[in-house]
Amino acid sequence: MSTVDKALEHARKDAQALHKKIQATTAKDHAAIRANLQSSADAASVLALSLKTLAQSQQADTKQHLRDAATVLETAAKDAQAAGSASEATIKVKNTAMLARIRSATQQLSHALAEKRGAAQLVKR
Repeated sequence: MSTVDKALEHARKDAQALHKKIQATTAKDHAAIRANLQSSADAASVLALSLKTLAQSQQADTKQHLRDAATVLETAAKDAQAAGSASEATIKVKNTAMLARIRSATQQLSHALAEKRGAAQLVKR
């Protein structure tokens, strides 16, 4: 497995872990959800930056999936940061939206990894 493949796998695992963390607080109180969204925003921002850097060295299809995942993560981070000032009525809605965005980013990372592996298989043949 190449270094890039390892980096993609690691990014996907990070996104999956972030998804699990957000999902775990869904049933908790508003203060816990708010605090979790704030820390998740930071993690999403770091992951998005990492994906943008990784995308620079990839082929077109893989690059696009990585860019899409980074864009979704950036949007999720901005929304989660805005949750600090959200009303109690909308905090769970923001948490659910963050969960959906992280799920989407994870799917994009899976697609990027599949594209990368598919391209590697074509080269081997």
